[in-house]
Amino acid sequence: MADNTAGQTRTNSDKQDSPSSAQGKVVYDATAITTTDSTRVEIGFKPRYVRWVNLTDRVEVEWFDGMDANSCLKTIAAGTRTLETGAGNGGITVDDRGFRVLQNATLAAILASKTCVYEARG
Repeated sequence: MADNTAGQTRTNSDKQDSPSSAQGKVVYDATAITTTDSTRVEIGFKPRYVRWVNLTDRVEVEWFDGMDANSCLKTIAAGTRTLETGAGNGGITVDDRGFRVLQNATLAAILASKTCVYEARG
């Protein structure tokens, strides 16, 4: 699995609530998305909570401290909530410097020509 850096415009909030809080926006262009890759977000700390929202399609994935790596709670526009795991669609993985969101097409959190925002708290 590789980290995708192509076709992205990133914006981080200049004013963070605390050293352990980060928000930002990633805009993907029409570049093809490799579904086995992830989008890496470096925030400078290991988050205990991550929320990633695909604003275009109204898909939200969340990771809470204690969840397995490459998993998330997914909410789609219709309100249906599902637990996604590495064995299925994957999700979010955290590390000491930030987090990764899987670009799996079924997860649908990251797709070409979409605008996404994130929130992470330590």
